Amino acid sequence: MFVLKTAAAVLLSIPLLLLGLVASTGLVVVDVKTSDGPRLVIPVPLLLARAAVGFVPEAATEVEIPELGEYSEIAGRIVAELRECDDAVLVEVDDRDDHVRIEKIGDEIAIEVSSDDDEVSVRIPLAAASEILESYDQGRLQVSGVLDALSSSSSLSGTDLVHVRSENEEVKIWIW
Repeated sequence: MFVLKTAAAVLLSIPLLLLGLVASTGLVVVDVKTSDGPRLVIPVPLLLARAAVGFVPEAATEVEIPELGEYSEIAGRIVAELRECDDAVLVEVDDRDDHVRIEKIGDEIAIEVSSDDDEVSVRIPLAAASEILESYDQGRLQVSGVLDALSSSSSLSGTDLVHVRSENEEVKIWIW
């Protein structure tokens, strides 16, 4: 009887351990709402995404961004300086129909764009930006570096990375 109880306890604890493992490495949640269709909420465990990178063709493990090449070192220094700066509005542009505001808030860069029909909000945690820039090598950004930055930065938990609203749709990407 003792062996049966022990086996049952072990079997019942496996899902809890897996849930704890997934929760500790983080989830990227994509939440899509449309006015004429179902709401889709797609949680993607970062642990699973990192494991999947090992099975994809090598060409899919990196993203070519040659434009960043000569500026990657400067971008890294800018991020480091921004982390030391006080909060401030960096750029603000208004025209008749659109408003753009880029500001440093805490350890994030917040980008807000609004027009008559759409609103876009992007938050870039500076710690994650720094890690992502470190994974840039010879014109290529390593996907594993992006995933590491998303899962290792405690500042990301609960952060809405992207939030887009239009008349008929809303998309939100956040870390849990």
